[in-house]
Amino acid sequence: MKPYPLYTAETAKFPADKLLLSVENMLGFVPNVFATLAESEPALRAFMQLNTQMSETHFTPTEREVIQAAVSVENECSYCVAGHSAFAEMQGVDTNTINAVRDRDRINDVRLEALQTFSSVLSNSKGVINKDHLQDFLSAGYTAEQALEVILGVCVKTFSNLTNNLIQIPLDEEFVEYRWNPKQSSVDISNKHKGKHVRTG
Repeated sequence: MKPYPLYTAETAKFPADKLLLSVENMLGFVPNVFATLAESEPALRAFMQLNTQMSETHFTPTEREVIQAAVSVENECSYCVAGHSAFAEMQGVDTNTINAVRDRDRINDVRLEALQTFSSVLSNSKGVINKDHLQDFLSAGYTAEQALEVILGVCVKTFSNLTNNLIQIPLDEEFVEYRWNPKQSSVDISNKHKGKHVRTG
């Protein structure tokens, strides 16, 4: 199989090089999923646009991480679960919440638990769900608009989950401490980023 190199702004072809530079300026580094997708400029651009749209939804940063981590767990994407564990911790999400998502366990926060469940069920069911799942989501205080925005989150993560599961993207140095596999999920993330300054937006 043809190897997929990890491109940089210096090695990627135009205009993918400019896209990678914008990722680096935004995050402080280029996660390997973006570096891999630079093999195809349309794929990289589409993934970046989906992420931009996800950031404009009516969810908090914590809620966005819960959605994307939950979908990644369902799709057994070790790269994306590690990445979103890292970004969730950087956003200030508490350890118990992160580990609950990684372990397919209940989140103590009722609202976040409803969000995790709805995201997981949508990802697994191709959208064909029991109406009770939608009602539970709405009863937790979310809106019909946000139900569609969860679908957007499923799309964003399915894109990167399939990319990783096809290619097996190597973990970034920033994500290694959050390594995940379905059989051994929890990680002690306390104090992991002392002295590290990775921009998240």
